[in-house]
Amino acid sequence: MTPSPQSKRILFAAVCLALIVVGSPAQKKTTYPEDKLRQEELAAHLRFIASDKLLGRMTGTPGCDEAARYIAAEFKKSGLSTFQSAEGYFQRVPMVRRTPPGNGTVVLRGDSLNQPDKMILRSGGPLKWSGRFEYVEYGMVDGEKGIDDYKGIDVRGKVVLARFGEQGETNLRRSLVTIAEVKRRAAQARGAVALVELYQGQRDWKSIASYLIRPGFETGPVSGMFSHFLVEDTSMSFLLKIQTKPSGEIALQTDGFRLEEIPARNVIGFFRGSDPRLRDEYVLLTAHYDHIGVGKPEGASLDSIYNGARDNGMGTVALIAAAKSFSKASPKRSVIIAAVTGEEVGLIGSKYLAAESPVPMGKIVFDLNIDGAGYDDTTIVTVVGLDRTNSEPAIKAGTERYGLTVMAEPDALKGLFNASDNLSFANEGVPAPTFSEGFHAFGPEITKYYHRAADQADENFNFSYLLKFCKAFVHSARMIGDLPVAPFWKPGDPFEQAGKKLYQKN
Repeated sequence: MTPSPQSKRILFAAVCLALIVVGSPAQKKTTYPEDKLRQEELAAHLRFIASDKLLGRMTGTPGCDEAARYIAAEFKKSGLSTFQSAEGYFQRVPMVRRTPPGNGTVVLRGDSLNQPDKMILRSGGPLKWSGRFEYVEYGMVDGEKGIDDYKGIDVRGKVVLARFGEQGETNLRRSLVTIAEVKRRAAQARGAVALVELYQGQRDWKSIASYLIRPGFETGPVSGMFSHFLVEDTSMSFLLKIQTKPSGEIALQTDGFRLEEIPARNVIGFFRGSDPRLRDEYVLLTAHYDHIGVGKPEGASLDSIYNGARDNGMGTVALIAAAKSFSKASPKRSVIIAAVTGEEVGLIGSKYLAAESPVPMGKIVFDLNIDGAGYDDTTIVTVVGLDRTNSEPAIKAGTERYGLTVMAEPDALKGLFNASDNLSFANEGVPAPTFSEGFHAFGPEITKYYHRAADQADENFNFSYLLKFCKAFVHSARMIGDLPVAPFWKPGDPFEQAGKKLYQKN
């Protein structure tokens, strides 16, 4: 049978396609600078960042400052551009060390509650005051959610008495840090003398008190700290009395915090994007380089230096790897690389970077943060918040290129989204998942290293996984930077409305 003209055309097209697939140089796998990252070089970076010389990189210490200088030197080698608002690669972060008072008293409903047994001062200077209090439920105000716990209540010249945290909130750290800040601002803005919270959290009071009486950190000037007390009420005895009579007498006495300004710096730089149509948009890459310093001696060696190789030496090294890779070929969008300080003491460096961004926040379309407690599976990368934005295909492509599988955090650990520097940018509306070492649970393989002296870059550390992790992070960031349309929050996400407001989306 003689083939028809149409059959000949189909056959010819099929042969051409076969020739293209088999023999065309255009089908060769594209190579990227991150493909050529070397394990020995990344391992050397980690061994320095997590070395005993830096004494655990506690915020405000010489060791942390030396880590900042090392990162800046690597950024300079890679040719990152600097921002005019920064001092070279350094963004100075105003930080204050707060040493809590040894004593203080809250007298409420006739009971004297002393620090630290029944009361802890969270914020404020010396104070001796007595007068009226007003109960305001949780003390929250959110116009978008239609919440105003102060409605119809005049708290001028009085003490605000409120329940701990926020209704429905189960993340303790968020209640202690982020929500507490919001409540202090709300009370102060309405002319209150002080805020007193009734603690009914999940953790026992003794462990909470031992945590809160440690020296801590704040941003901003030394003056102007609003007085904030936390009162033990795990039995809800005060709450039950006050809900029936929401106003009354209260007395406060405290020596206040001793405040000391300390040096702190974020390390930042940027690359301009390769596409003129997209280079005015920025992908932000963040990781904290601080750790928890010197602590209680552990093990037979009585090692007291908490080196932080996994948390967050790996993230710091991945930023250095990103700088080196993007110096050779940048994504279509511009990229800001920021090693932030003070994560371990309240997300301080990232909060400051969000408040004092070197570019308008609305031009930052995505933050890919790195943080982690360690790994229990070196075949995966766990991305906290993976299912909350539509960036998953790009991140999946970035990780699978190097033989890793990407997964979201386990359901039991969804609260981790609010526990790292990504939160500082998510609060502004920026889509911001956290790229973490592979983990399935917060089990023994994690806890034996997390905030422990054992977290070192030693024979127990998997350096081949470090290489894959860094490559996967850099390539994921490249995939996001090259997307035709920037990723956004999934519909219904708690940060969706903030994102719409930031980017003026309908």
